[in-house]
Amino acid sequence: MLADLVAAGSLPAVDERLPKDLEVVTPYEQVGEYGGTWRIATASPEMNNIKMILYDPPIRWKDDYDGYEPGLAKSYEWSDDGTQFTLHFREGVKWSDGEPFTTADLQFWWEDIAKNEDYRVVQVPWWGFKSDGAPMDVEFPDDYTMVMTWDRPQWVTPYILAQGFWEWEPLMKPKHYLSEFHPDYSESATYQDLEAAAKWWENPDHPTLFAWHVESHTPGERWVLVRNPFYWKVDTAGNQLPYIDRIDVELVQDPEIRLLNLSQGKYDASFRDATDDPRNMPFLAEQADANGYYLADGWMNGAGGWPCWLINQDYVGDGSDPDMDAEIRALLRDVNFRKGVSVAINRQRLVDVVWEGIGTPQQATISPQSWHFQSPEGQQVFEEWQQADAEYDPDLANQRLDAAGLVDQDGDGWRDLPSGKPFELILDLGNWGGEVVSIESNELLKDFLEEVGVKAIVNNLMNQPDWDLRQREAKYMFRNCHASEVDIWTFPDWIFPLRDNRAWPLQGKWRQTGGAEGEEPEPGSPAARLQALYDQGIAEPDEQRRHEIVWEAIRIHIEDGPFTLGAAGDQPMPVVLKNNFRNVPPTGILGPWAPGSPGNKHPEQFYISSQ
Repeated sequence: MLADLVAAGSLPAVDERLPKDLEVVTPYEQVGEYGGTWRIATASPEMNNIKMILYDPPIRWKDDYDGYEPGLAKSYEWSDDGTQFTLHFREGVKWSDGEPFTTADLQFWWEDIAKNEDYRVVQVPWWGFKSDGAPMDVEFPDDYTMVMTWDRPQWVTPYILAQGFWEWEPLMKPKHYLSEFHPDYSESATYQDLEAAAKWWENPDHPTLFAWHVESHTPGERWVLVRNPFYWKVDTAGNQLPYIDRIDVELVQDPEIRLLNLSQGKYDASFRDATDDPRNMPFLAEQADANGYYLADGWMNGAGGWPCWLINQDYVGDGSDPDMDAEIRALLRDVNFRKGVSVAINRQRLVDVVWEGIGTPQQATISPQSWHFQSPEGQQVFEEWQQADAEYDPDLANQRLDAAGLVDQDGDGWRDLPSGKPFELILDLGNWGGEVVSIESNELLKDFLEEVGVKAIVNNLMNQPDWDLRQREAKYMFRNCHASEVDIWTFPDWIFPLRDNRAWPLQGKWRQTGGAEGEEPEPGSPAARLQALYDQGIAEPDEQRRHEIVWEAIRIHIEDGPFTLGAAGDQPMPVVLKNNFRNVPPTGILGPWAPGSPGNKHPEQFYISSQ
């Protein structure tokens, strides 16, 4: 495709298009061939799943998830004290329209957009502040160097740029193009013009740095992306990537239609695109031979809990009976209660009923594939966590619940609070983890609880404001969820109570607001110890030591938890590939979006075979 443009004189020769500082990508199977159109679906009007294919930040996840490596930046380093971080970008990289990419573009993002109080669409990123709330200092000493400075060590913060598409995307602002729409550069421009022009996924004129850029967009229907002729990567034979000419994306918001299309071979490669439900895999396998595709075996969701339930450690109730609310909070904080409920769950039965046998019965963890667990020591910690209080043992459950003071005092067959007041455990039901999985697993949890004398009620909050409100206000008891994370330091909430969005909504809010709101953790409490470990970890320059601090925190969850109650995890994901779609590695993680999959597998080296 590009050779024809060069021959016609409308495009420079490839040597003139490539940068001085190339990135060389090793093809998974073999050097590919050019051409073809990758047909794919999205359910997102912003094609977010396609953005995960285009993943190309300055620092990126390694394809084996064992840490990070340079991407658009050729190198990076910290100062000795960790307060300064420097990115060295690849010299000679060009935007998809052929204009040079330099730190002038990043300076435009920082000074004219992020720090511009009149433009609130893109702001200083959440990780870009000093301890007093002032923005970090950013300098651009030359065309390819960016220096960020804080007033305290930031050994982890730069890795945030590697997470998903959403951390780097706001920084990708081509000054030569967007300045035409910026009121500081054009008298006729408005900030509404700038906001519209900056939506590169809707605006074919907006240049990008990705392997493919938008050629056309039909709102509500389709996108066509075409090869970036100035892309900055080559294969091991020196061929400019990507191999595939176009990506044809259709917007299909009905999941049943996407699944039907996929089963009939309409899409060339689907990762989380046409379906992300493992229970569709048997159906897809039945249709595979007739429709010229296969299912890749080793792609996993990365779930440490699917389903799982947050156990509210800061329960406040509705205020109608403060004494009873305090008694329920004490119960939810009682380790005997939590461990008793945990061993009351028949996890294998849940896997068989909800997942049709797919997945592993287990306690809630973060992703089994996390880089914190890739060493033998890490794997041992993970396995201990995965198995903690996960055996089905109704007798032990009864003993634990009795020890928590939750016993039947009036002979009606239901356990009462220590005061003698009747107790009902409320299970808040939302669609976190998928509607069907959440509904079925909550009903089973209700059954398991009632088998050991705990009366339970499923509180259906699907698509209701109270679903999130009860979390933030600490009014829920149990709340269903889906747990996964590969690097806990860049998204710490599953282990460390730092915000109001997990099992410590008020103690997390105290930390989140610097003590202005919420509740301060009691000295020596699990929340206090976990917050202290987090502070220790983010100040630690040694990567191995940071892993060890994660293991210490996990041991608090094992010994004093569970705080997130798990039932199953480690489900496979339905990755469907046409038989001629090549160079796709056999393994990957698609549940958590942070590792950038499938983009961290270098989709630019995927190809469509003509054989």
